[in-house]
Amino acid sequence: MSAPTQFKQRLAAELSAMATAPAPAPAPAPATRAPARRLRLPLAVATVATAAAAAVVVPTLTGSGGSPAYAVTKKDDGSLILHLNRPEGLPGLQQQLKKMGVRAAALEGDENCPTGAPPHAPWATAGYALTFPSDPGKAVIHPDLIPDDTVRSDGRRVAGATLLIVAEFGKDNATKSVSFRLVSQVPKCSVPGIGGGPDAHA
Repeated sequence: MSAPTQFKQRLAAELSAMATAPAPAPAPAPATRAPARRLRLPLAVATVATAAAAAVVVPTLTGSGGSPAYAVTKKDDGSLILHLNRPEGLPGLQQQLKKMGVRAAALEGDENCPTGAPPHAPWATAGYALTFPSDPGKAVIHPDLIPDDTVRSDGRRVAGATLLIVAEFGKDNATKSVSFRLVSQVPKCSVPGIGGGPDAHA
């Protein structure tokens, strides 16, 4: 028998044996599901923890000592007790008063304001929209004494006034004084000590 014939016979026998041999068992699939569950759980817990932290954020700003930078409390008679402790409370105070439907603006007094004190609105003497107790950072706002837009009997529209609150702070950022003025237009700046009302009984 020639060598090529023997090679062909051996090859045919090996191919036949391979065709009749049982197929090898499939390799087990990598265990990916259990680890995936373990990875998702911490992610879900982290998401819940983040939501819980966001839910406890409060609008008032706090600083050293934990006292709020501002606070507004509504009394039964509709007046509002204002506490202003530090300059960083001014933006939040203004937003809070707007949410409560009070037409007001709050500025930090600037001795170098080029326009000085803003002019009074025509009805500035109609009443004291802000009164003061003895505490320099405390005031009582009377929203009903801030004139709204009105339409006169002749049909002319008269613009209302805005309560401008100007606060002055010391070197330690503590409130030295709060003054106010009813204005027709809110200025970009104002000198401190622009006026005020009588002592409040709050």
